[in-house]
Amino acid sequence: MNIFNIMPNFLRDPDAFFHSIQEDKDVKQKALTLGLASTLYFMAYGFMVGLSKSPVQALSAAVKMPILFLVTMAFCLPALYFFSLALLSTPLRMIQALTVVLAGMGVTSFLLLGLAPITLFFVLTSTNYAFFQLLAVAFTGISAWIGVYFIWRGMTLVDTTRDNSARGLGQRILLLWIILYGFVGTQMTWRLSPFIGKPEDPFYLVKPSRDNFYVDVIHAVQDALQIPALDVGWLAPMAAVGLCFVTLAIMAFIARMFVKGNAKPKPAEQ
Repeated sequence: MNIFNIMPNFLRDPDAFFHSIQEDKDVKQKALTLGLASTLYFMAYGFMVGLSKSPVQALSAAVKMPILFLVTMAFCLPALYFFSLALLSTPLRMIQALTVVLAGMGVTSFLLLGLAPITLFFVLTSTNYAFFQLLAVAFTGISAWIGVYFIWRGMTLVDTTRDNSARGLGQRILLLWIILYGFVGTQMTWRLSPFIGKPEDPFYLVKPSRDNFYVDVIHAVQDALQIPALDVGWLAPMAAVGLCFVTLAIMAFIARMFVKGNAKPKPAEQ
């Protein structure tokens, strides 16, 4: 097991990987390898994103991209574990929950690595900052939600000791945690910005805008579509609420798909 084959092997049979975590087989080694692989993949994608401005910005984004996801996980993981322990008496150890979350993060980083050549193509062929900003947000957001699906799938498979009522409560706790994870991630993205950097601005290591992540995205849409600038600060709360409802809908769909995919047919009556 090494940082170059752990994600392909995981994606070929994720259920077997999660069952090995449940059985506590080489969990620490898996966590370390997943963390190193994710860091490397995130750095590669971050470098491509920052390259749209300058090589210095590329190096900065390469460092900040893994920090974004690892720090978000560090802030959010204790809430998931402690609430599961307090309300559900989960038998999982912290290292097992960490490895499941790292597996989902690894999926996100692996997908972004696959999108890095496309990102490089637009770096070489486009000079539209707003378009490139939205492209990076879309690529990262889609990859992150697919990674979240694997976290949901992993936690559902690994912790199989609950009865039906406890399982329902556990899924609701996990859903709320995923929403929290998304909000913390977007806030962390804003705090660590710029990842791309406006072409006319000098290099800044960290300089968040005066607004927030959601308003910045709205401004990027306005610029990309050449819509006259408006005062959209009042839209930030609405955007946050909208994200909450979208998150609930996505996770409900994922949960339903997962349950259907794993439902066992009833034995035929004799």
